[in-house]
Amino acid sequence: MKKYKRIFAALLCVLSIISASNIPAFAAGRIDTEREVSLTISYQNEKNPLTGVKFDIYLVATVNEYGEITVTDDFKQFNVNIEGENDEAWSTLASTLEGYALWSGIKPADNGRTDKQGIIRFPNKAETLKQGLYLVIAESHTQGGYIYEAVPFMVMLPSLDKEVNDWNYDVKAYPKHNSKPSGPTVISLSRKALKVWDDNGHKSERPKEITVCLLRDGKVYSTVVLNESNNWKYTWNDLDNSHKWNVVEKDPGDYKVTVTQEGVTFVITNTYSGNSPINPDNPSGPKLPQTGQMWWPVPVLVTMGLALIIFGLWRRKGAGYEK
Repeated sequence: MKKYKRIFAALLCVLSIISASNIPAFAAGRIDTEREVSLTISYQNEKNPLTGVKFDIYLVATVNEYGEITVTDDFKQFNVNIEGENDEAWSTLASTLEGYALWSGIKPADNGRTDKQGIIRFPNKAETLKQGLYLVIAESHTQGGYIYEAVPFMVMLPSLDKEVNDWNYDVKAYPKHNSKPSGPTVISLSRKALKVWDDNGHKSERPKEITVCLLRDGKVYSTVVLNESNNWKYTWNDLDNSHKWNVVEKDPGDYKVTVTQEGVTFVITNTYSGNSPINPDNPSGPKLPQTGQMWWPVPVLVTMGLALIIFGLWRRKGAGYEK
């Protein structure tokens, strides 16, 4: 009997470890891939609606019933890490993909303009939206003496509502924005590009130079080469303040690229990955953290639970025979 007690104790120990691990509740269940999804955007400056603003939404990755995402063909060409560990990571991803989406001329999944209440609902022109991860960007908008630039963001359709632990198929979003005065006088500004290398131990793998494009309203305005001779940085001066400016790096090679804006500086960070962006023969993408953890623990827990129940019944029966 000591042998069986040890087995029972071991099983109970394993079950306890799995149960105590960082696995969320499974009440949300699988995604219903047959349900339609929608996105409602409310674009406001405090309580004042911003009207007639054009929004474009791009399908970056599709999602299956387990919350696993697969990068779309349009975005496979960019060596960008689409995993988001937190809000800051999602913000960085949106900032990076915005430039690439505009630069490459990818066709949005849908688009439209906000109404008098500053609201637009997707699908708008499209009949339906595919479930998946979307990039949302907006054009610069002038209203009431100010120019408004919406901050790009990522949104998952459907999204997991953590408060109720259930899937939300009708998602609402409230974009943030930056504003600046408008007027007949052209205000000049400067923009800087700064290359940062995150490749500890792989410095020898760096290219001798990289090519960076400055985009004006999504179109290539200037192209420069960064290398050691210019300390991997460049400054553009006398730019028109009324336009929207982005930066993209052409062909980052074996590096994952992110682009963030810090004041007037676009920081282009290249993280060494040592492999190609996406393997076409194995297109399954990573799984989004906010969609919950993987489902493999469920059958494991169920199987172990049944095994423990059977073992307990067998022990009770054995105990009855002993009496």
